[in-house]
Amino acid sequence: MIAVTARDVPEIRARMTDWARDPTLDGADNWFRFFLGPSPDGATESRVFDRVDDVGATIAGTLAVQLPAAELFYVSADMTDLARHAADTLTDYRLHPEDLPAQIGVMVYEHPPVEGTAAARHNAVSIVTWGPGRGGLWVHTWATTSPSQQGIVRIGRTLAQLPRDEVLERARTAAARNLPEPTPENKPSDSDETADQVADHVLATFLPNLERAPVPPSFVPPHGYEWCALTPMEFTEMEGWPDGVSEAESSRDTEARIALQRTILATWLLMGQTLVRSEQMTAPRAARRRIERLDPVLDPTVRYIDLRRARTEPSDRPDDDFGKGTREYRHRWIVRGHWRNQYYPSRNDHRPIWIDPHFAGPEDKPLLGGERVNVLRR
Repeated sequence: MIAVTARDVPEIRARMTDWARDPTLDGADNWFRFFLGPSPDGATESRVFDRVDDVGATIAGTLAVQLPAAELFYVSADMTDLARHAADTLTDYRLHPEDLPAQIGVMVYEHPPVEGTAAARHNAVSIVTWGPGRGGLWVHTWATTSPSQQGIVRIGRTLAQLPRDEVLERARTAAARNLPEPTPENKPSDSDETADQVADHVLATFLPNLERAPVPPSFVPPHGYEWCALTPMEFTEMEGWPDGVSEAESSRDTEARIALQRTILATWLLMGQTLVRSEQMTAPRAARRRIERLDPVLDPTVRYIDLRRARTEPSDRPDDDFGKGTREYRHRWIVRGHWRNQYYPSRNDHRPIWIDPHFAGPEDKPLLGGERVNVLRR
């Protein structure tokens, strides 16, 4: 897959906006109705949704309003790596509205920030969208379709071309047969039979979806990114994040989900610090014309978020502070990157500040542990 650049982000937002507003079967309303339905498991037991709420329709409607109004951000690979590293040591924190880089936003990472976990669903997440919602803040995560899902996508697109009554009858027949999930051990020797077995298993699995909504013709959103989860985040003390609404999640996904959510939070906190620089870019001329055809009001600019040049001294302690106290330092040493809680009188609370790895101690003293050191340059 071709890597997404900062200048691609405005057009990605435009396509997502067009999908969110699309009233046809390939639009967001039908997609959420098919995959989520009005009452997904666990959603109506949260503090955000009531039992009378149509959850799928509410999410689709909220996206249709928020996406066009979002500010756009692109996070460089270096910045992504730092956020992921810093997230590992980020303690539970009370998020404040002013910690967000924008009230409503779309943020695209240059590469997925939590690649290599046991949960493939989170490995491909590279887009985060957010905005105000019931309960505080609604944060959505989006991912590219993994190669392992391409077969199901092809089956789904085939089903979308068939009469709905015919598809429903086949799905009910398949479900009544109670077929096991296809595995190498129970796979038929004939390839056609194997394909039929897989198709029947997919039909049986999607029977509840098929009964509540037609199959979306593209099966995955036509803008190219699958919706993974909604986390309604309150501006309160958090332990990780509260559980969100997702299409599907197993117990093994929990650790990866928390890692992803903490990385998003770390990204927001880092974006407000001096070690980060921001540069405004605009979509190429051809992309701007395509965006104008979809919606001439959409802003074609994006903020490129990257790291400033690495420092060798900490930003929060001037050089001449060394030696002013009663302690005389005889060595220099390396301070690992870490979070420090900075008190803000204006809001009567602390905010985590990331301190970059740096050398500490008098410059004319020897380095503790010897002069040989490996330095990671950004």
